[in-house]
Amino acid sequence: MSGTAGGAGGPGSCLLGIETSWRVGSVAVAIDGTVAARRFLTTPSEHASGLIPAVRRVLHEAAAGLDELTGIVVGAGPGSFTGVRIGGAAAKGLATSLDVPLYATSSLRAACCAEEVVGTGAGLPPELRDEGDPPGRAAKPRDLAGDEREHRYVLLDARHGRVYGASYDVGADGPVEVTAPHGGTVVEVINARPSRGVVFVGEGARAYRTLLRAAGYGTRPYPAGVPLADAVLSYCSWDPVDASAWEPEYVRRWRPG
Repeated sequence: MSGTAGGAGGPGSCLLGIETSWRVGSVAVAIDGTVAARRFLTTPSEHASGLIPAVRRVLHEAAAGLDELTGIVVGAGPGSFTGVRIGGAAAKGLATSLDVPLYATSSLRAACCAEEVVGTGAGLPPELRDEGDPPGRAAKPRDLAGDEREHRYVLLDARHGRVYGASYDVGADGPVEVTAPHGGTVVEVINARPSRGVVFVGEGARAYRTLLRAAGYGTRPYPAGVPLADAVLSYCSWDPVDASAWEPEYVRRWRPG
């Protein structure tokens, strides 16, 4: 796992990652820094009923037991209000009952590096592939080596022209936050005039790619910008949170509906 720090993902670790901020949820188990098993929840209705069974399956596939887990890592949002709440509640419950540390990382921060984690998307379910992306300012994946960096803006679609977004300066050493996680509209994002070299990724970039490209920005298809449990595990900051008091990052600026 790239992005690990402080030894939390080092030898002897058995970590469970949970990410349900998007319409496709996922869980993964990493042992000694390597993802050993993963499962996808491909419809939002599965997030509540299918999350714990998916946890059991990935642990079984990784030949690990609940009592072997040394930490829980959860995507903190923002994203689907219900999805973020379900993942957060499950992560808090598991961390408390097992008496292991709970780690939370921004779902947007993890999503900005999804392509580094899963490559071109081989082996991913169809919902996480975007093979029909139309031509025109589609930015090609880049292998960031040495000092090379790329400015990526993650957008998750919140419907009705609204998005959750954040931007990061991404290099071989991981992402550095440029624009903090926020809610708003895609027009507000464009009007804030991100740098011309920025590449937009994620479901919001896909939904509004015509508008973004008309404004002169490049977009990149899935799996770029997809919140994944693998990426949550890979790009966690390894600062534990208080499981009894921690709450997800909803950051929404509008009322439900």
